[in-house]
Amino acid sequence: MNRQCKKILFVITKSVWGGAQRYVFDLATNLPKDQFETAVAVGGNGPLVHKLTEHNIVTSDVTNFQKSVNPFKDIAVFFELLAIYKKFQPDVIHTNSSKAGGIASAAAFVYRITTRRPVRCIFTAHGWAFLETWRPGHQKFLMRLFSKITAMLHDYIIVISKRDQEAASTYNVCPSSKVTLIHNGIGEQEFLPRLEAQQELLGGTHPLVIGVIAEWTKNKGLEYLIAAMPTVLKKFPEAKLCLVGWGEESEKLKVQSEKLGIQHAIIFQTKSPAAPYLKAFDIFVLPSLKEGLPYTLLEAGLAELPVISTRAGGIPEIIEDGKNGLLVPSASSQDLADAIIQLCGNAQLRERMRKENKKRIEEKFSITDMLQKTVALYTKQ
Repeated sequence: MNRQCKKILFVITKSVWGGAQRYVFDLATNLPKDQFETAVAVGGNGPLVHKLTEHNIVTSDVTNFQKSVNPFKDIAVFFELLAIYKKFQPDVIHTNSSKAGGIASAAAFVYRITTRRPVRCIFTAHGWAFLETWRPGHQKFLMRLFSKITAMLHDYIIVISKRDQEAASTYNVCPSSKVTLIHNGIGEQEFLPRLEAQQELLGGTHPLVIGVIAEWTKNKGLEYLIAAMPTVLKKFPEAKLCLVGWGEESEKLKVQSEKLGIQHAIIFQTKSPAAPYLKAFDIFVLPSLKEGLPYTLLEAGLAELPVISTRAGGIPEIIEDGKNGLLVPSASSQDLADAIIQLCGNAQLRERMRKENKKRIEEKFSITDMLQKTVALYTKQ
């Protein structure tokens, strides 16, 4: 390895395949190899690790990393990361999401003092946790405090949406001079043809499929989408809802569909990666309560799908209401139902929106732009 290469260590909590993991993967595998040597410290041995290994990216398992707070395990993570830093000797430590950002930056602070190495610390906020609307006030306060401490321990903060940039200023998370807005970017994607995608995903062909790819967590608002379906089915009884993903809300969502008596119209699927199956859908719906700048909407755009989503996080920076999709209020099953019915009943509108969506994603959210701006932060004097 060229000794002039900067060594970049990415740190992330979970080895699943969500937006933050996709972001780390894209950076780790696409940074110029003549300028950077990359490695990833991550909790678990899931899809992210498997994909990185296929691309010959070194990974280090942080065995005690978990999303929930556990003081004993969190202290263990601190020392695990410190050992990884000493072994890899990074020039840049790039942390991702709240938990990793907090513990990894604290370990980096100690590492810098004990080794006297001028390590640069960069944190990407994939949506601020204190903006999660469903949390009680005291949790939001603690998360704002934690975010401020995390920001203080980093040299630069990357935000992926204007909403997060504004929130950093409004809530005094850190000085604006520390914050850089870099939208998520996406390159060319390969999609299965519609019939093949439906066969593999749905077990047969269907004339009207409403689909979503997302983690099955509270932040994604999937319960409101399921609650919207009885109204949709009254107008379009042939419609199917396909939820592709995984997560802790899995059983709760299945029970909800059974209680509503619509389990015959809902298909739960786990595919990773899921994006190749997007053309199985006629409409893509993302009913999020909290977001950063979701990759799934960028992928849906390249798959030429009309989109229904909410105004959470950076979504309005991707979807312009009435142009390349429809935006509805968060946590409103009735508004979701109305929007789905509007698109299901108007083939011309769907056609116009899907063409506009692809054009917008290609023009405004390129992976080249994301890489160039991130490299500028890594090399900034």
